[in-house]
Amino acid sequence: MRKAVLWLGLGIIALGWFAGRARPQAQPLSGFDRLKTLVGTWEAPGPQGKPLTSTIRLVSNGTALEEISQSAEDDQMVTLYTPNGKGLAMTHYCAAGNQPRMEAPAVATGDQKEFDFSLTGIANLANPSAGHMRHLLIQIADDDHFTEKWTWRENGKDQFHTIHFKRTKS
Repeated sequence: MRKAVLWLGLGIIALGWFAGRARPQAQPLSGFDRLKTLVGTWEAPGPQGKPLTSTIRLVSNGTALEEISQSAEDDQMVTLYTPNGKGLAMTHYCAAGNQPRMEAPAVATGDQKEFDFSLTGIANLANPSAGHMRHLLIQIADDDHFTEKWTWRENGKDQFHTIHFKRTKS
């Protein structure tokens, strides 16, 4: 009888140990979850020295991020970011009147700091040589700083625009 109790006790201890080891591990942030950390208002120096403001907010019941960029020099532009499987998709509603669609692949790390979007299609492009955005690299430095590196193509030539954003404190 003592042997049975001993084995039963060891079995319970082993079961408890295995159950403790089988707990689900914390899932790393998805790329979309990481982008959500950018929700807020941001400012950057504009090309003519006047500030560029970017406001990022969750929309569509938390399934999309909307970035509204506005400067004194340019018309307002809107970019929508959404999950796309394990990667990300975005559509940029450009002041040039076209709407490039881009995708960024999934990244395996939980603390993703870069999102590399490449052109997959474009709506309302007047002709193949008309100006349009075709690439975006987002780099998150920390909770209060991120950079957008845009590639604009016109007449077959690329121009690069880098914008360094700082979170505004209210």
